[in-house]
Amino acid sequence: MTKRLFLILLILFPLTILEGNTATEDFEIKHADSLEADEEQISIKGNILIKYNNATIEALDGKIKTDQKGKPDKAQFYNRAKIRLKDRKIEADKITVSIPEKIIYAEGNSTSELKDKNNNLIIIISDYQELHWDGENANAKGNIRTSYQNTKITSDEAKIIYKNKKPVQAIFTGNTKQAHMEEKNHETFAYEFVFDINSNDIYAKREVKSTIWPYKAKSKKEQNPISLNTDELFIDHKTGEVTAKGKTNRVKITYEDTKGESNEGLLLRDEQNKKPEKIVFKGNANVSQADKELSSEEVIFNFNNKKLTSNTITNVRPKTLIFKKG
Repeated sequence: MTKRLFLILLILFPLTILEGNTATEDFEIKHADSLEADEEQISIKGNILIKYNNATIEALDGKIKTDQKGKPDKAQFYNRAKIRLKDRKIEADKITVSIPEKIIYAEGNSTSELKDKNNNLIIIISDYQELHWDGENANAKGNIRTSYQNTKITSDEAKIIYKNKKPVQAIFTGNTKQAHMEEKNHETFAYEFVFDINSNDIYAKREVKSTIWPYKAKSKKEQNPISLNTDELFIDHKTGEVTAKGKTNRVKITYEDTKGESNEGLLLRDEQNKKPEKIVFKGNANVSQADKELSSEEVIFNFNNKKLTSNTITNVRPKTLIFKKG
């Protein structure tokens, strides 16, 4: 078959992926400024438009390679290639589609847009991304910037977990440096974040450093923040409550002139107005203020009066020591 005859056939009849003897998917070149083909690959250039498996592919340069049976095996697109699927789209300097595996590989300043079950956008910008065509797990690596509603995250790696073809969980990790998450009322560094996309709950671990602005109705400039160091941190999005746990190190919390250490720390809120109510230091707690220091199995800081108290109901230590200073 000559190249010219192959070209004519290609224009008249789209490439077809066969499973057994049944044609199931068309890899259809709708437009290209120029096209060259042989038995091993098709080279296309200029304003490329391809329809494939309910998706649209756009690029300036591309190659479609075939296997030994002449079926399309791998497609590569260059110069800010774009793929638009029903609920996702991705753009990159280079995009490779593994046709048998149905996996998209994006390299070079790649940007993807995913949608949650409510059609809210998840935007991921990174050096490299990998998406499954049928809506399975997605991976990203290198200089990752992710935004979702009011949440912004930077990390070295990210993995989006799908269930029933919708993203339900995102895992962000830092390798060379800690991942960073920022929301309206907190800014947190950790080596790993697990973000629940349905509930917006956050779990952070490994050398967690968090700054929390406790009053949600106030701006950051109008209030003093809580500084928190811990091994593990959980933020309940619905209630706004925060749980910190120390595994190998003690939880350290500072708020204004109150400083404390304990095995576990809790930021509790009023159920009605969601204002901060108390900080609970649990487990061998040592908490100090400008004029006193209190040691107990559990120490409570009250936001209303800024006072420290020992919870005598759960206090299993024989003594609560209060030291007056100055």
